[in-house]
Amino acid sequence: MNSRGWDTARLGDHCSKIGSGATPRGGESVYQDNGVSFIRSQNVYNGQFAIDGLAHLNDDHAEMLKGVTVESGDVLLNITGDSVARSCRVPDEVLPARVNQHVAIIRPEPEKFDSRFIAYFLISPFMQDTMLSLAGSGGTRKALTKEMIERFAVPKPPLPVQICIASILSTYDDLIENNRRRMALLEESARLLYREWFVRLCFPGHEHTRIIDGVPEGWEKRNLGSVAEVNRQSLTAAHDGEIEYVDISSVTPNHINETTTYNFRDAPSRARRIAQHGDIIWSCVRPNRRSHAVIWQLPSNLIVSTGFAVITPTELPTSYLYQATTTDAFVGYLENHARGAAYPAVVAGDFERAMIVVPPKMLVASFDELVKPLLMQTHNLQQQNQKIRAARDLLLPRLMSGEIAV
Repeated sequence: MNSRGWDTARLGDHCSKIGSGATPRGGESVYQDNGVSFIRSQNVYNGQFAIDGLAHLNDDHAEMLKGVTVESGDVLLNITGDSVARSCRVPDEVLPARVNQHVAIIRPEPEKFDSRFIAYFLISPFMQDTMLSLAGSGGTRKALTKEMIERFAVPKPPLPVQICIASILSTYDDLIENNRRRMALLEESARLLYREWFVRLCFPGHEHTRIIDGVPEGWEKRNLGSVAEVNRQSLTAAHDGEIEYVDISSVTPNHINETTTYNFRDAPSRARRIAQHGDIIWSCVRPNRRSHAVIWQLPSNLIVSTGFAVITPTELPTSYLYQATTTDAFVGYLENHARGAAYPAVVAGDFERAMIVVPPKMLVASFDELVKPLLMQTHNLQQQNQKIRAARDLLLPRLMSGEIAV
C-alpha cells in the first residue's frame, strides 16, 4: 500500500503483451532509409524516443517480424546492455514499427492501466533503481527478463487518477518536446548554411572566385590532424574526485542525451577521455550510427568514454569543424576505414588522416559569426530541458505515491 491507500498490481496480470523483439535475417545489412521503423536500444531513453539513427525495414523483412509489431501507446523498455532500464512510449509518428531483441514491448490493458502512467512509473527513481539492481544480479551482462518485468509491482489508483497523473507529467514532456523541435530547426539551419557555402560553393563572393581542381581559389584540402588535435588529454588511474561521464550509448546525432555522475573510483574503466568546451566527440564504434556531438558549456569535470575520438579545434572554429566532420562524405570515409565484423570501428589515426576543405579565414569567420549563435541557442534550450526534466522527476514520485493528491 502507499500513502493514498492504493492497491498494487502485478504488471504481468494487466498487460496483453510483454516481450522483446528479434533481429531480421541479414542484420544491419538489410536496414534502409525508409519503410517500416525498426526500433533498437539506442532509440529508447527515459521519457524520450530518439528518432536520430532510427533504422527501417522493407515490407518483406517487416512481415517476418510481425510477431513483434509495436502498436500505438506501447511502452518500450531496454532490457540488455549499458542502456538497460531506459524506457519511453513509442511516438505514433514512427509507426508502423518492429523492435529488436534488446527492447521489450509492454502493452497494458487499457481498461486497467493508462500506458502513460506505466511509462512514467518505469522512469521513476524507485523503479530505475529496482530495474538496475535486478539487471545486474544475473551475471556479467546486464539484463532484464520477461519474468522480472511481469513481476513488477505497480501502484494501481483508479483509472481516472492515473490519467490525471499522466496528464500533469506530460505537460512537462510537451515543453521538452517543443524545445527539441526548436533545437532541430537550429541544427538544420547550420547544416543548410554549410552545404550552401562549402558544398554547393555558393558562398559570398563565389561569382568572382575561380575553381581550380574542384576547389575555389585560395581554399585548401588538409588532413584533420593539421587543424585539430585528436584525444589530446586523458585521465590517469591516479585521478580522484567526482566526474560527469558520457557513454557511447548516451549520444545520438548532435546530442548528448544524458550524463552519469560517478566518483572516479567507481566509474567504468572506459571513463578516461577529457572533453572540454568547444570539443567534438565522435564514436569510434559503428560510425554509421553517427553518434557525435559538440561539447558546449558542459561541466568542467566532463569525462567521455575512450570509445570516442575527442576532436579539439586548433585552427578552425567548432562551428565550422563540426559541420565538416559530420557530412555524409566524412561519415562515408569513416565507414570505409572501419575494421572488425561485429563491431566495426575506426581509430584516432583515421580521424587525423581524414581530409577536409579549409576555406580562407575571413570566410570561415563569417560562417562562425552566423552559426556560433545557433550553438548558443541550442545549448540554452538543452539547459532549459534539463531544468524541466528535473522538475518533472521531482514531482513524479510524489504523484506516483499519492503524496500529492490529484
